[in-house]
Amino acid sequence: PKTDGADRDWVSIYEESERLLYLEIDYLNEADNAERFAADFKDTKWVRVPDVLREVSTPRVLTMEFVESFKLTDVDRVEELGLDRKLIAKRTADAFLRQIVETGYFHCDPHPGNMCVDSKGNLVFYDFGMMDELRPNVRSGFRKFCTALFAGGPMIADLDLATNAKSLVDGVEEAGVLARGADRLAVEKLARYFMRAFKNNQLGKSSEGVKKAVGVDLQTLTESDVFRFPSTFTFVSRSFASIDGIGKGLDPKYDLGKLAQPFIERFTEVQKGYGSEGEKQFRTFSKATGLNLGDINTAVTSPRRIAYVEETLRAMEDGSLKIRVRSLENEKALERMALTQGRERNILLLSVLLNAASLATGPILRVGTMAGAAYFGFQAFMDNAKVAKFDKTQAKFVATKFEGDEED
Repeated sequence: PKTDGADRDWVSIYEESERLLYLEIDYLNEADNAERFAADFKDTKWVRVPDVLREVSTPRVLTMEFVESFKLTDVDRVEELGLDRKLIAKRTADAFLRQIVETGYFHCDPHPGNMCVDSKGNLVFYDFGMMDELRPNVRSGFRKFCTALFAGGPMIADLDLATNAKSLVDGVEEAGVLARGADRLAVEKLARYFMRAFKNNQLGKSSEGVKKAVGVDLQTLTESDVFRFPSTFTFVSRSFASIDGIGKGLDPKYDLGKLAQPFIERFTEVQKGYGSEGEKQFRTFSKATGLNLGDINTAVTSPRRIAYVEETLRAMEDGSLKIRVRSLENEKALERMALTQGRERNILLLSVLLNAASLATGPILRVGTMAGAAYFGFQAFMDNAKVAKFDKTQAKFVATKFEGDEED
C-alpha cells in the first residue's frame, strides 16, 4: 500500500519490469551482465563471479564455471567452517553499496540462492539475468544525497548539517525524487530533521517525534505530491530488502546505515582526487586551521558582505525592500475558513428556502422551495463532512502521538 506520501508512475514501473523480465530469459544478455559485473569487482578479492563459457552458450543455454559455495542463510555451515559472520555481513553491505553508489549497475535479485559464500568467506554471485543500471541523473543525484547525508559524521554541528541539507535536497531533486518547483524551505527543513534523526540513530540517541517537529511541513508536502518514486527504485528497494535480511541473519546488530558511514567516507575521499596521502593531510590541515583559499577569501570579503547586509537593512527600514514570508499555519487556517464559509452559506440558503416553503400558498411553489431546501441541506451536510475530515487530518499532524498509539 502507498503510505510514504510519494507519487508513483505506475506505467513506468510496469514498463521497467517488463523490460527486465524479458531480458532475463536472454542468456547471452545474462552472459554480458555477468562479465560486466565481474569487471566492476575485479579489484575486490572477496567477490567471485563464475566465468562464462561463451563457446558453449546460446540465447537459450548459458554455460558457466562451477564455483563451490553455499547459501549465506546456512549459518550453521558458516560457523562450522569458522568464518566470521560479522565480516561476511559487512561484505554484503559493501558489495551492495559499491553497486548502488559507485558503479550504478546493480543485481536486482540478490536472494540467498544468488549471493552465496565459499569456504574462504568470499561472496559468490550467480544469476545475472535481472540487472539494472541507474540513469546518469539518478546516479549523480544519489551520490550527492549519500555524500551530504554521511558528511561530517554523527557529531556534525547544526550549521554544517544545514549546509549539507541543501546539498541533499539538490541531490534528491536531481535524481527525480523531488518535483521541481516544490517548496524548498519546507523540504530543507524536513531534510534537516531527518538528517539529525539519522545522526542520532547512529549514536544510539532518540529524536523528537516527526509530527511534533515538522508535522505541518510534512503534511503540506505530502498533500502536494512533490515526491516522486522513480521506476528504477522499485528494484533498488527489492535488492536492499534482500541484502538487509541476509545481513541481519548473519549479524543481529547489522545496520546498513552504520556500515555505510565508512564506505561513503572512503568514496568521498576518492572523489576528491587526492594525488597522495601527503596532499590529503595538507588539505585536512588547511581546512581545520582556515589556511585555505576559501576561508581566506571569506575573511577578505567579509567587510563587503557586512556593507551589503547594512544596505539591505536600510532598504527594509525605508520600505524599498519587501519580504514575503509563507506561513503554512495561516494557509491551513484560511483553507478551513473557506470550507466553513461554504457550509454556513448552504445552511443559510437552506433556512431561507424552508421559511419560504412554510409561507408558500401554491403546491408547485411549495414543492420547488422544498426541493431547493433539500439540495442546499445536502450540500451543507457534505461541507460539514469536509470540515470534519480536515480537522481530523490536522489533529494527526499537531498531536505529539499518532492516532492509535498506546498511552503511557
